Amino acid sequence: MRNRTAGLAVVVLVATLLACDSFAATYGVTPSGSSAIFYVDTTSWADIHYLKNNGGQLNIRMAVANGRNEYTVTGLVAGDFIDYSFTYWDVSCNCARDTAWTRYTHSGTPPPPADSGTPDSGTPDAGPTDAGQPPPPPTGNIVPLFDNTTALEPSTVEDTPTALITRVGDRVRDRHAREDEYQAYDHYLQFYFQNRTHNIEIVDEVAKGGSRIVVNLRTIYPYDSPDFRAFFRGINTVAEYWHNADFTTVNDYLYTASVNFNAKEGRAIRIGDRMELEIGVFLRQPVEGRFNYYSTAMLYIVGQGGIVPFETSGAQEDSFVMPEAGWSGGRTTQNQPMSNEPDNRFLQMALNMAPVNAQPFVEGRRLHHTNFGDGSHSEQPNPVYTEQAGKLGPNFVSTSCISCHVQNGRGLPPTTLNTTLGNYVMKVGNASGGADAFLGYRLQPRRTSGTPEANVTITGWTNTNGTFSDGTAYQLRKPAYGFTNVTPTNYSARITPQLVGMGLLEAVPESAVAALSDPNDSNGDGISGKMQTLRDPETGATRLGRFGWKAGAAKLKHQIADALVNDMGVTSPIFTSMDCGPQQSGCSGTSTELSASDLDKLTRYIALLGVPSRRDLRDTTALRGETLFASAGCAKCHTATLTTSAYHPNAELRGQTIHPYTDLLLHDMGTGLADNLGEGQATGAEWRTPPLWGIGLTAGVSGGEAYLHDGRARNLTEAILWHGGEAQNAKNAFTSMSAADRAALLKFLQSL
Repeated sequence: MRNRTAGLAVVVLVATLLACDSFAATYGVTPSGSSAIFYVDTTSWADIHYLKNNGGQLNIRMAVANGRNEYTVTGLVAGDFIDYSFTYWDVSCNCARDTAWTRYTHSGTPPPPADSGTPDSGTPDAGPTDAGQPPPPPTGNIVPLFDNTTALEPSTVEDTPTALITRVGDRVRDRHAREDEYQAYDHYLQFYFQNRTHNIEIVDEVAKGGSRIVVNLRTIYPYDSPDFRAFFRGINTVAEYWHNADFTTVNDYLYTASVNFNAKEGRAIRIGDRMELEIGVFLRQPVEGRFNYYSTAMLYIVGQGGIVPFETSGAQEDSFVMPEAGWSGGRTTQNQPMSNEPDNRFLQMALNMAPVNAQPFVEGRRLHHTNFGDGSHSEQPNPVYTEQAGKLGPNFVSTSCISCHVQNGRGLPPTTLNTTLGNYVMKVGNASGGADAFLGYRLQPRRTSGTPEANVTITGWTNTNGTFSDGTAYQLRKPAYGFTNVTPTNYSARITPQLVGMGLLEAVPESAVAALSDPNDSNGDGISGKMQTLRDPETGATRLGRFGWKAGAAKLKHQIADALVNDMGVTSPIFTSMDCGPQQSGCSGTSTELSASDLDKLTRYIALLGVPSRRDLRDTTALRGETLFASAGCAKCHTATLTTSAYHPNAELRGQTIHPYTDLLLHDMGTGLADNLGEGQATGAEWRTPPLWGIGLTAGVSGGEAYLHDGRARNLTEAILWHGGEAQNAKNAFTSMSAADRAALLKFLQSL
């Protein structure tokens, strides 16, 4: 991956590319009125990577015209500048070449009467090229979500000649990170969505031979003498730092501080130093609610760039870089938890939150916690969101996202039989896959007024007994459902899944999933995972299904919009019509209730939730369990490691090595888990491999355990024992293990 650096010179209109051999293409740019024509003098392929006025980066495949590759940027006015570079194929060496980044400043037509707005600042990573590499596995007619034409948000790390710059978004905290006695660090305070986010910019001059690190604090609301703390001490209190200073106020929204001495070591700062930092926040009064807060504890390694997940060690709980085996979500991974709040582990920002996304994240969270009936917030005493009130229904399953996705964790079956299901979705249809005549595609058991369309409850459990090879007995259970008003012929119960890591799964390239697929079991290992394909509701393109129990949605925004309209009856620009059966009365019309802007905020919130770190990294039993997990064949579907695309719009999600333990493929899981409702390419017996990251935190987050698509498994042992079909051999391996080996495998799963 190539980085654009600061301090680019004004362009020479025709530049000659320096090369290691005698041939080099010429490239450059020619002004043309309010346009600029960028070119590379070759008829082989060529890409342009460019940013206009420091906005988001675009990566475009150029077109051959006039005997060369050309790309025209239109709508330019005098003073507009474009930073650009090219990647092109050199036939003389059969290799790809990258040009240097160059700046072109337009001096053409005068500006129009009204300006088009202020562009975003920042410098994104340049997009990579696959030239010279083996072609990716075929994906059939699947169209990738992201490619080299996707506009990229600015990178969180910028490499310049004088400093390595890291930019990260953050929110306020109630207490310090290590104060476990208060249990008040991971939660969200009243008015968390108003004026309580900020951006931290770490300008590391030491990385370039300098002697200091400058920390700039940028806010969306005036702060009153905020504090800067660095190099954790923790000798007298768990909130103590070696370096303590006030920021210097530059203006109402910018504050700066610097440090050039490592007081922990008693010397000048040098590359490799562990600089933990924290900010003391004081909102300028008067302000609604509290005015004094703390910030996230972050670990920065001098000379490396970026914030890294940390773990603690020693009596003072000093911070050290977490081994990368623990980075389940790459750099989105959360630090080791220290505040004793197990129910809040799925609520956190990605650790590498980009500045542009901090405020949209908390505003998206507000939407996630809003009742679309009365506009109330699930966490009192936050104010009513009046703008969102009155959008619920008329038919619905739950009143808000959070009422189903409690603490963003897995749902639990009701403890009382014959109770209307609130954190389940009952998908319905006819035998041919069409809508149920009277219900549509969802059974919605509640209505804002009048009689609901139908109801469904768990009426009982069917039990099955079995034994392990060592004679230990076990019992499995399966729910039985009862319907009132309408009894569908084809149905499938789906319980609430956890939400963390979904943005990262969206960023996995289609080619990576295709490389794992083997629909005809050509290698004869008994595993025949296949890709789900579906139609993009916005563009009509064929996409790879990723989300849902049967991979029924390709894009996170689509999954959220589907839940809004089908679970809450809230329309959006994606789905403007209610879920209605062809013979259903009182269910018609189109609307757009949730705006595109609000849908985007809600999507960013879900996409950028931080993934909890893996635990027990040095526990010999858990590590032995990891080996047993692989040898039993579990890893053939629960793929441990994937790498995300370089083209995802969100900088936080690009180019991350992640450990989700899923291949995103459909697998036949046998008759025991089958129902009679197919979905897209999936039969009733086929299910998408669910990711396992965070699974060991289920009890703490959800207050209990329930696994598999309908919540039938009460623990991880039962979940494994329900595996059949392609997973039968893995299940058999588990049942044949000794009790000690089974316990080791389970401890590994609980460490994820």
